[in-house]
Amino acid sequence: MVAFSDAQLQSWIVAFVLPFMRILALFTAAPLLSMRAVPARARIGLALVIAAAMAPSITGAMPEGLTLTSLRLLGFVAQEVMVGLTIGFSARLAFAAFDLAGEVIGLQMGLSFAGFFDPQGGQGNAVGSFMNTVASLMFIALNGPLLLIAATLRSFSSLPIGEVPFAFAGRFDPVALGAEMFSLGLLIATPFLALILFVNLLLGVMTRVAPQLSLFSVGFPLTIGAGMVLLVVGLPWIERPMADALLQLLTRFGA
Repeated sequence: MVAFSDAQLQSWIVAFVLPFMRILALFTAAPLLSMRAVPARARIGLALVIAAAMAPSITGAMPEGLTLTSLRLLGFVAQEVMVGLTIGFSARLAFAAFDLAGEVIGLQMGLSFAGFFDPQGGQGNAVGSFMNTVASLMFIALNGPLLLIAATLRSFSSLPIGEVPFAFAGRFDPVALGAEMFSLGLLIATPFLALILFVNLLLGVMTRVAPQLSLFSVGFPLTIGAGMVLLVVGLPWIERPMADALLQLLTRFGA
């Protein structure tokens, strides 16, 4: 007969609850995993399975004296939720870079007049929605969801459940993360902006040579057509930025 004490049972439950909260918080904020198309029951069930699988490996690393009735447990639960949300938010920044690049490209192409409301991201244009879709497909092709879950599991080694709640906050710099997002967005948009600028220069020369030429009747088809061609031709170029962003994310969390 297997016998165990009440203290052992509570330590097992605590070792299950804390990783469950981190993983569930990741599924709440991570790209694709947090979409409305993914049912909440599926996210909770997957988090339960992953937490139950890894709970035995972190039982010995839990802080001593942590029980279900301890007030310290609330601090550690809040810490795990914040860690999971931080990992998911960091992954979302890569998608925000693609949204930024798409918005800038669409603005230069003249598609800002054809804006629409996106329930996921608010006001946007067709190029921004296209770039977000391409980023999502590349994220799936690179096994992004599985790598993100693996990074979260590895984070229990690089960001262990420590004695000081929210001590992990010192390792993250929101300003640096925002700068990386803007630099990645500009890196993606620069070739497109260079071609569209060249087309606009040609249109400027044409209007000087032939002032009677209607800019709106000629300029918009040319800029939109050139932008569409470059989107098709330059689609393979944007795979590398997504891979680099995913690599930086995994390296940041020790995976």
